[in-house]
Amino acid sequence: MNILIGLIPALFWGILPIWMRKLTGGSCLQQLLGTSMGIVMTATALQVIFRFNISAHDFGLYFISGAFWSICQCGQYWGYGQLGVSLTMPLSTAFQIIGNSLIGGWLFGEWRGIQDTALGLGALMIIVVGVANGVGGLTVKNLRGYLLLLATTFGYWGYSGFPHYANSTSGINGFLPQALGMLSTSLILYLVGRHRLPGNDPAGLRNITSGLIFSVSSSVYLISLQLNDLVNAFVLTQLNVVVATLLGIVILKEADPKRTLTTSAGLGILIAGAVVMVQI
Repeated sequence: MNILIGLIPALFWGILPIWMRKLTGGSCLQQLLGTSMGIVMTATALQVIFRFNISAHDFGLYFISGAFWSICQCGQYWGYGQLGVSLTMPLSTAFQIIGNSLIGGWLFGEWRGIQDTALGLGALMIIVVGVANGVGGLTVKNLRGYLLLLATTFGYWGYSGFPHYANSTSGINGFLPQALGMLSTSLILYLVGRHRLPGNDPAGLRNITSGLIFSVSSSVYLISLQLNDLVNAFVLTQLNVVVATLLGIVILKEADPKRTLTTSAGLGILIAGAVVMVQI
C-alpha cells in the first residue's frame, strides 16, 4: 500500500506538463505563479477542513521547502517551452535522482551499511543509463538549457530534504506552510522577471488549474515521505518521467513517433532501477 501511495504523485506530476503545454499556456513565470496560487487554495481548504497542527519550527522548514521548489520549478517550466517536455523531463529526472538519493542515503542515513550503499549506487547507475537511453535530440546549441536545468535542480533537493528535519509525524501537516513558501517565492520571481504586479493575467489565472493538479501530487508526496523515506518516496515520484515523456512524444508531437520504441526501452531501464532502489 505504501508503494501505491508513493506512485500517485508520479501519475499526476506526469500529466501536469502536458496539461500546461496543451491547455493553459503562458510563460514559465505565469505558469509558476498560477500553479502556486492553485496549490495555496487547495492547502488552505485542507487546513480549514482538517485543522492540521504544526509547530513554528516545522512551519519554517516546510516554508523553506516550498521556496526551494519555486526555484527549481521555474527552471523546469522554462525547459518545457525551450527544450520540450520529452527532453526536459528525463534530464531533470536524472539530475534530481542523483542528488536526492545521495542526500537521503548518506546524509540522512537511509542506506545502512555497505550492502545498502552498493545497491543504492547500482540502482542509480541503472536509472541514469535508462534516462540516457530515453533521451533523444541532445544538441550543443541547447547547452545553456541543460546547464540551467542542472543549476536549478538544487531546489528539488531542498524541497525534498527540509521536511525530513520536521518533528511532525504526518507530512501533510506542513502542506499549507510549504504552499505559502511556494507562492511567496513565485511572486518574487514574477515581479523580478516581468517588472510588474500580476494584476489581471489570463495565463496566470488559467494555470491555477495546474496548481490544483500539482496539489494532489504535492500533498500525497508529503505523506509518502513519512511512509517510504526520502530515497524511496522521491524515486517513486520520478516515474512521472515515463508518463510525461511518452505523452510529450505522442500528444505534443515533439519527436518522430519512431523514437517511442527507443524511449520506451530507456524508460523501462529507469523503472528497473527504481524497483531496485525501493527494495533497499
